[in-house]
Amino acid sequence: MRVLRSIEMNLSVTGEGDMGPDSLNTLDLVLASFHSKLRVKEDQTDRYLAALANPHLHILGHPQGRMYNFRTGLSADWRRVMAEATRLGKALEVDAFPDRQDLKVELLAIAADEGTTISIGSDAHWPGQIGFVEFGLAAALEACIPTERILNLKDTDDLLTWAADLRERSR
Repeated sequence: MRVLRSIEMNLSVTGEGDMGPDSLNTLDLVLASFHSKLRVKEDQTDRYLAALANPHLHILGHPQGRMYNFRTGLSADWRRVMAEATRLGKALEVDAFPDRQDLKVELLAIAADEGTTISIGSDAHWPGQIGFVEFGLAAALEACIPTERILNLKDTDDLLTWAADLRERSR
């Protein structure tokens, strides 16, 4: 087993990360997520595009920010967001926790059309929740995401090569 050095970095409402390059450059993977202003009703496309432009971000975490019976999540021109992620070589996360299922299958179908890479996270807060990743895999397969575009299915060396190449392209 190999443990990767990674983090979930907080993104501001303008898409900027809350950590400096010196810290982020030492990590294998940087997943970055919005954790504030998640009930805004206006289109948030520019917010997502700014986040994807962050050179340290590999994966945009739980993109919609939705939670069942709590908040509906942010709206955006998802086709444009996913096309930009694909153009930049970045991935979008499927947060497979049952209360989130973010991205939902309908948005994953757009990701499939746009050629977007997907990462599946369980959002586990204790070991028994790690199995939630199966919900995310089921959603990705339902949306016809090709297995070669699911980061979790890459071997470690291929995943690290993808991340290093992305970091180099972003400089």
